[in-house]
Amino acid sequence: DVANSRAAVMDLKTFTVKDIIEVPNTSGPHCAAFVTENTEYLFLPTRFSVPLGHQYASLDEYSEKYRGVMSAVTFNEKAQKLHIAYQVALPPWSYDLSDAGKKISKDWAVLTTYNTEEATTNLEINASQEDRDFIVLFNWKELENMVKEGKYDNVGGQKMIFPEKHKGGIYLVPVAKSPHGVDVTPDGKYFIASGKLAPLLTVFSFEKAFQAIEKKEFAGERNGIPILKYESVMEREVNPENALGPLHTQFDDKGMAYTTMFISSEVVKWNPETGEVLDRVPVQYSPGHAVAAEGDTVSPDGKYLVSLNKLAKDSYLSVGPSHPESMQLIDISGEKMKVIQSSPVDPEPHYGQMIKADKIKTVEVYPKDENHPNAVYNQKDARIVRKGNEVHVYGIAMRSKFIFDANAKRPDVIEVNEGDKVVVHLTNLDFDEDITHGFAINQYNLNMEIQPGQTNTIELP
Repeated sequence: DVANSRAAVMDLKTFTVKDIIEVPNTSGPHCAAFVTENTEYLFLPTRFSVPLGHQYASLDEYSEKYRGVMSAVTFNEKAQKLHIAYQVALPPWSYDLSDAGKKISKDWAVLTTYNTEEATTNLEINASQEDRDFIVLFNWKELENMVKEGKYDNVGGQKMIFPEKHKGGIYLVPVAKSPHGVDVTPDGKYFIASGKLAPLLTVFSFEKAFQAIEKKEFAGERNGIPILKYESVMEREVNPENALGPLHTQFDDKGMAYTTMFISSEVVKWNPETGEVLDRVPVQYSPGHAVAAEGDTVSPDGKYLVSLNKLAKDSYLSVGPSHPESMQLIDISGEKMKVIQSSPVDPEPHYGQMIKADKIKTVEVYPKDENHPNAVYNQKDARIVRKGNEVHVYGIAMRSKFIFDANAKRPDVIEVNEGDKVVVHLTNLDFDEDITHGFAINQYNLNMEIQPGQTNTIELP
C-alpha cells in the first residue's frame, strides 16, 4: 500500500486479507515486496527517504537527517501476524524495485536506488546528474546475526541497523542511472538491472560479487557502505539496437530474458548468458512492468508473458481524459513472441505474479466449527443477548432472509436503545458454493460479507 506505507498478507485459501502492518520510518514503498526462499523474511524498502520517526526536518538538512529505511518483516503463519524484525537505515536516497536471491544467492537480496545525488527539488533534472546510481546488495543472514548480537540501535521501538556504525553485510554496486528494477535469474547466478535513462541492460554476477567482497575490491564508500567496483561485478552489458527505456525483466523455462522497453514500446527477448538479442515484439504502449508465468521463480513455466502497459492512447473507446490502459498477453512458448490478446485495464497496471491455478487450493465452503463461540448452525438457536448496555446478536443469514431472534415477533429485526454497544455475529447457513451474503448498517460505514458456512462479526460503537 504505497499511499499509506503498509503491507498486507492474504490467505489464498479464502482470498481474504489476514493482517495489515504499518511500516514506520518509511514513505511510499514501491518495492513490490520480495520474499526470501522459505519466507524467512519479507523485505520492504521505502520509496522515499524521510526523517526517522517522521519528525520534521528541513530539506536543507536532507543529507544529514533523512534516511531510506529497509524493513525486514516476518510472518507468523500460526498467528497470521506480520512483525517487523529489524530495520536498516540506508542513505537518504529513493529505493525502487527489489528481488531476493535464489540457489547460490539465496542468502542475499538486491534493491535498486535512484537520486543518489540527494536532490530535493527539480528532481527529474537534479536527480539525474550522475552517470550511475547504485544497487544495494545485502546478506540478510549477516544482518540477522548482527541483530542477535545486539549490533543495532533502538529507534522508536524498532531495532535499527546503521551501516556506517554496524559494519558488514551491505554493499553498493554501481549501475546505470535511475534504474527502475532489478531481477534475479532463475538459476540465482545473475541479477539484471537497467537504467531508465540509459539504453543498455547490465548483467551482474553474484559469484563475482562474492569474490570481490572476499578480496575487499572496493572503490571507496558512500555513507559508510563499501562500493564494489563495477568492472568486478559486471558480467556483460546488453544494448539491443534502437531499444530505449529498459525497465523490468522476466524469464522463461529456457533461461531466456524478456525486458520491457518503456520508450520504444516493445518487449525484447534476449539470452543472459551471451547477451544475444533473439526477438522483439511491439506493444501498445510504453510497458513498465511485465509478468511471465512463474517468471520470478527457480522454474518458470515458459508459456506466457503479460506486458503491463502504462499508456493505451487510441487502443480502446475513449471514456474521457483518463483512458483505459492495456495488458497484453504474449505467447512466448516458441522462438518468436506473439501478442495474442489485449485487454483494457485501470490506469498504469503495476507489477504482478502469475502462477499455475492448480497450486491454489481454495476453500469453497467454510466447514462447520461447532466450537466457534459465535456460530449459529440452526435457525431456532438465533438469539439476542443483552449484557447491560452491550447487545450481542447471534443470527443467521439464509438466501433472502436474516434471522436474529428466532422467538421474537419479528425475527428479522434488531431493536436496541440509543447508546447501546451492538455486536452482530452472523453465520451463513447456505452451505453451497458461491452463495455469499452481506450485512451493512446504512450511514454507519459498516459493511461485511459472510461467505458460505462462515461466521463473521460487525460492531456498532
